[in-house]
Amino acid sequence: MDIGTTLPTGCTGDYQVAPDALRDWATAADDAGFAGLWTLDHLVTPEPYVTSVLNPLVALSHAAAVTDDIPLGTSILLLPLRGATNTADAALSLQYLAERQVTLGLGAGYVPDEFEVTGVPRNERGPRLSEGIDVLQELFSGNGSYDGRFHQFEDIAMDPVLDDPPRVLAGGSSLYTGGEMPKPMLDRIVRSDGWIAPPLAPERAEKDWAAITAHAEERGVDPDGLDRVTLNYCYVVDTEDSEAAYERQREASAEFFSPERGFDHARENCLTGSLSDIHEQLTAYEEFGFDQVIAGTPAHAPDDLAAQMELLTAELLDAWG
Repeated sequence: MDIGTTLPTGCTGDYQVAPDALRDWATAADDAGFAGLWTLDHLVTPEPYVTSVLNPLVALSHAAAVTDDIPLGTSILLLPLRGATNTADAALSLQYLAERQVTLGLGAGYVPDEFEVTGVPRNERGPRLSEGIDVLQELFSGNGSYDGRFHQFEDIAMDPVLDDPPRVLAGGSSLYTGGEMPKPMLDRIVRSDGWIAPPLAPERAEKDWAAITAHAEERGVDPDGLDRVTLNYCYVVDTEDSEAAYERQREASAEFFSPERGFDHARENCLTGSLSDIHEQLTAYEEFGFDQVIAGTPAHAPDDLAAQMELLTAELLDAWG
């Protein structure tokens, strides 16, 4: 199992990440050998967080200019709001210029203001995501045609045509859908290159994967051929004292998650606790079968970011490798 990390892209008020701190994080992640550099996506500050984030593909383009070969990805990009055609164009350009693999982890979105400001009806988010994934794959093929509800085109070639185009992972979990993964969500995952999960406890991830596996087999898709990636958040505290770690992580969480989301959610679903606690959680993710865990950071201040990069490298990346 590989360890990736998120690019810190907070951009609201006191939680803005300075451009030089963002670049330092990207170059340090590349030098350390992280398996991926991933970005979040929001157009406005969502309720669970205290900050919005920079445009995900613009931020990745900036990071690509100061790094050598770390793979790039979105975890996740809100495809119904960004638009499938524009996203395909940007992703192809990014992968071509960066000369490395780009992976599009995709989701539907949920913040009402983001649908209002983009003029996309919120009740169309699921169908637009499903169709958008199909459109991306057609446009990545080199000569695509599609006749759907929101897109109609024939024999369209979008350049540059790449032999190994961006990969597409579909997001989703039963955590936010009443305990079961809806059929359209399962369809999106098995029609794409795999699954990108939100922060989940290992037992929830195992339950969701069982549903994905069953659906894939019903559709004649080999579930072993699907990628499994999970976004997570981790604020590393250099201690074996779980309670001391939780206290510091609670403070760090308040600099990223809003009071509505709170630390209890992070403690249940994210990489928290002592170093041994975090290693146990990673072991559970590996035994379950994840290909990559994306260790995102809630840090935003330059000194804290630098310290967290050192700890993530030493205690996750190097220790795990």
